Amino acid sequence: MRAYATWIGIAVLCLIVYLAGDGLAAIFQFDRDAITRGEYWRLLTSHVTHLSFAHLTLNLLALALCTYVANPKHAVVYILAMWLWLMAFTGVGLYFYALDLNYYVGLSGALHGALLIAIVPSPYYSRFIRVLVVIVILGKVLWEQTSFYNDMGNAELIGGRTEARSHMLGAIAGLIWVLGYGLWKVYEQRKQSLEDE
Repeated sequence: MRAYATWIGIAVLCLIVYLAGDGLAAIFQFDRDAITRGEYWRLLTSHVTHLSFAHLTLNLLALALCTYVANPKHAVVYILAMWLWLMAFTGVGLYFYALDLNYYVGLSGALHGALLIAIVPSPYYSRFIRVLVVIVILGKVLWEQTSFYNDMGNAELIGGRTEARSHMLGAIAGLIWVLGYGLWKVYEQRKQSLEDE
């Protein structure tokens, strides 16, 4: 239950920031010049800030999907560390990789990683389903990096351009987490087997 409460807490935080209005959004958004001046919190807080109610709603629906898919047995510390990693990696990645990007808000980048982290080790879905979801997510991210993708396709709905590079960075962060967590589990199992001998 605490695991679900943590995921819901992310949603509540996004909603509070949105309802707080433009003043807080201006302090929280990814602003390259402000970050360069030392306002490093924006690398994290930009992810809980949104352009519009439609933008927020779409991300909350995706968050609900992640919550549904995720293993509820994960500790709160695990979930918080995961979100901190996803937001930090995506924010720092945008700062150093997307040098032309001056402003950014939205949870969608981190959400791509969160869904990968939720589905890959899940005991509730077959290997086929898990592999299929990973292929779909990675295929979507790769397609978004090509000239065939129109990053202004949803601009009228969400109130701005879709920053596809955040999706790519979030997915990379998710894959790194999955790999690291998987290696840790293997290490733990081998350590346990040696102790049992």
